[in-house]
Amino acid sequence: MTSHEEQPAKKIRLNSGEPVVVLLNDTKNRSEDSEKIASNIEVNQMIRERDVGIIEYANPSIPGFWGVIKQRFSDFMVNEIDNSRNIVHLTNFNIPKVENPVDKPDVQDIGIPKEKISDEQVFQEMKALLGEEISNQIQSLLSGQDENLSFVNTKVEKDKNKRKAIHQFFKDHFGDKLNTEANDGVIKVSMHTDKTRKDRRSRQQKNDIWDALGGSYCQFTLYKENKDTIEAINFLSKLIKVHAKTFSYAGTKDRRAITVQKVTANRIKAERLLGLNSNLKGMKLGNFEYVKTPLKLGDLRGNHFITTIRNVQVENEEVISKAIESLQSRGFVNYYGMQRFGSSSIPTFHIGRALLQNNWEEAVNLIMKPRPGDRQDHQIARQHWIENHDAKKALELFPKQCIAETQILNYFAKTGQLNDYAGAFATIPRNLRLMYVHAYQSYIWNSIVSERICIHGCHAPAVGDLVIKDEDSIADIDSEDLVDDNFTVNSDDKKEIKVKVLAEEDLNNYSIFDVVLPLPGYSVIYPNNNIFEKYKELMWKDHLDPREMRRNVKDFSLSGSYRKIMGKPNDLSWKIFKYDDQNISLSLTDLDLLDGKSEPESLPNGKNTALRINFSLSASSYATVLLRELMKPTEKE
Repeated sequence: MTSHEEQPAKKIRLNSGEPVVVLLNDTKNRSEDSEKIASNIEVNQMIRERDVGIIEYANPSIPGFWGVIKQRFSDFMVNEIDNSRNIVHLTNFNIPKVENPVDKPDVQDIGIPKEKISDEQVFQEMKALLGEEISNQIQSLLSGQDENLSFVNTKVEKDKNKRKAIHQFFKDHFGDKLNTEANDGVIKVSMHTDKTRKDRRSRQQKNDIWDALGGSYCQFTLYKENKDTIEAINFLSKLIKVHAKTFSYAGTKDRRAITVQKVTANRIKAERLLGLNSNLKGMKLGNFEYVKTPLKLGDLRGNHFITTIRNVQVENEEVISKAIESLQSRGFVNYYGMQRFGSSSIPTFHIGRALLQNNWEEAVNLIMKPRPGDRQDHQIARQHWIENHDAKKALELFPKQCIAETQILNYFAKTGQLNDYAGAFATIPRNLRLMYVHAYQSYIWNSIVSERICIHGCHAPAVGDLVIKDEDSIADIDSEDLVDDNFTVNSDDKKEIKVKVLAEEDLNNYSIFDVVLPLPGYSVIYPNNNIFEKYKELMWKDHLDPREMRRNVKDFSLSGSYRKIMGKPNDLSWKIFKYDDQNISLSLTDLDLLDGKSEPESLPNGKNTALRINFSLSASSYATVLLRELMKPTEKE
């Protein structure tokens, strides 16, 4: 695996999410090569920054510069920052050493209560858990008085903790006699057989093996090049023939990049994972250790970026120096990046708006609609559907990776109900359905933060602004966007975030970096100033009310959240390179460091200029938005 085989990006787009390649600004002196690149930009096919509310800069008085980002995927490196604030790196391929297991009780003894209690006390405890009627039936089962009674079913129990307590009760008091199995919330209680006893002991022995290793989960570092996280996980699961849900991770990472992150695998040994490396291209697994709990989405503090901007066109290095100084002191407007809104001419927030309006037909039609700049096979499939409404044929034409489209068409083909738009939409995977409504929330938030800055500036808090009351909640909002594919799952029982409305006497106690704005929802507080009116004005144009965000469909009943209006990088450093070869790598990857490669050197008389900038951001902030503040791009009309 080598980055030197990589070719420069061929497709050039402006502010299109993926790939992000060219950023332009008003700099007059551009090289001939730069002008050729700019002339090839596809225009009027993708949504623009202003279409999704991205308008303002933290410091518009500081000029930017012209440059190319993500020309090579190795120009954009992302290393996860874990919950212990460590930057995750691939540093070794060692198998963990297993310590001598702690002496464990014989499996025969499992289930014997630690403390003897009377049969009457056991019965009373069972009655408290299951009720008198079911408890009496279980006593009959134990006594064998009723020959027709082979098992007892409990009532449906939706509470997972209560089900766990019931299982534990029988394990503690009847482990050698009764077996319990759960199915759809019902626990089946039956007498042990030789088979169930054997199965139980086998499970316990396996648990002992994993306990001796250190836990049931093998945690490892995943290094990948030019692959998104889900693609990488699916490939690993196919190689070792397990379900993709065997693996879990804290967040998804960019495709056009080199990224490093932690992953946990349930009951997969390190030796098995290490053995995959010989068959992996553009991926490596290492830093193995066993842990007791899996990673879950949101289990990270942020990401560290090493970004190389090539073909920099600037009058002098002082312009870059001032732009970076401004970025360090003033930060950047913490917009949701263009990735949030899709990369086609039909933004995801348009679909989200239709869903919140309960306009299922419009939502489905937007998903299926032909769009400029689409791949040819996508265009053919979309056009066939629009002209013929032949679901079966259109389903054959659509590539499988068009998940929303194929799910809709599959529903239409199976049911023949081409007007059941709500039913068709419901077949789309939940995370994808949520993506649309969250994109609408993000569009509103971007637009409102631009209004806030236009009216009150971005130097200091204003009366009526909101700040987070509880310091512990700040980490929650910093990772708020991470569940699957970087989109939150709304939940009535998620942790409440308390905010404070600023009065005049509070202003000196907070900075602009403390101020938050809400994403529209039924449980948030809105600013107590003219900004709330802006929410209402903007959403009323879409026939929506920011105070009325409950819906009959639970997934689209938005509780809302908060997001800081300004972001600021940590651990920021930068370096100017002069170079000749456009294909030379100007940063060391983790694999390069393992191979002992030397740091790239700047050529004194190099024809081209590059800026390499290193920085860390919270999990919810976008590196492309930071680069926008630094470079001050302009958009073509």
